[in-house]
Amino acid sequence: MKLLVQGDDYGFTKGVTYGMIDAIDNGILTCTGMFANMEIAPWAVEFIKARPNFCFGIDFNLVAGPSCAAAEKIPHLVDENGRLIRSSVRIHDPRWQSEEGRAELFPYEEVYTEIKAQYDRFVELTGRRPGYLNGHSIVAETMLKAIRKIADEEDLPFAFDFMQFAFTTFSLPEDEDEKNNASVSKVFDAKAQLKKDPLGKFLRYKEEILNHEYVMAGGHPGYVDADLFALTSLSIERCKDLEFVTSPLMKAFVGENQVELIDYYDVAKAMKQGLI
Repeated sequence: MKLLVQGDDYGFTKGVTYGMIDAIDNGILTCTGMFANMEIAPWAVEFIKARPNFCFGIDFNLVAGPSCAAAEKIPHLVDENGRLIRSSVRIHDPRWQSEEGRAELFPYEEVYTEIKAQYDRFVELTGRRPGYLNGHSIVAETMLKAIRKIADEEDLPFAFDFMQFAFTTFSLPEDEDEKNNASVSKVFDAKAQLKKDPLGKFLRYKEEILNHEYVMAGGHPGYVDADLFALTSLSIERCKDLEFVTSPLMKAFVGENQVELIDYYDVAKAMKQGLI
């Protein structure tokens, strides 16, 4: 079995970033996407430069922090302070419920302008191209289109498409005791997030998981800090995701079952060779 372990939101806050580095250096994390637009991006990039062989991608972020493009070029995406409009605001807008409405909230030309600016900032800060492209949080159809355009222009893998075509579609079933916690899907209540147990769930279904050739485990590993609470409701569960990717039990699972840890470099190469 080949296992890709993806952690999202690198560079979101210092706590999240330190947790990601822990997962890279001491865990089984194989790739992570960076928020190039955040104020701490130049600081977070220093860890990337020190790890030239790790697969750092970019998470295009349209719902948190400052924009990379000039605010006047993307008026539908930013608030009066020039910061990207939060996802909690977007999903409560009635227009979010239809594709036409989502296109109004996220006009294609503005979306492309912002994510291209984020891409250019990533390259400028890191001195290298990202290993893959990914979207963050809520993703409108116009955002998918814009990311695919950059993927084609730069000949880079788009994580969403790899999840659709390169990996066997497989979701762990929802157990009865997980109905109101964050083990299966995103839950924004902090108490529910405390009940999340990705490590236990993965190991509980490990025999079924081993039947698949390609498996992807994704999450948001990181340490929790005060800045995170100010930016998102997806907070407490990050320490549980970090436990999953750094656990000695997961390391033992990988070793005992001859699991090959892969990243998007490996997947892209296999696809070009026609192996996937």
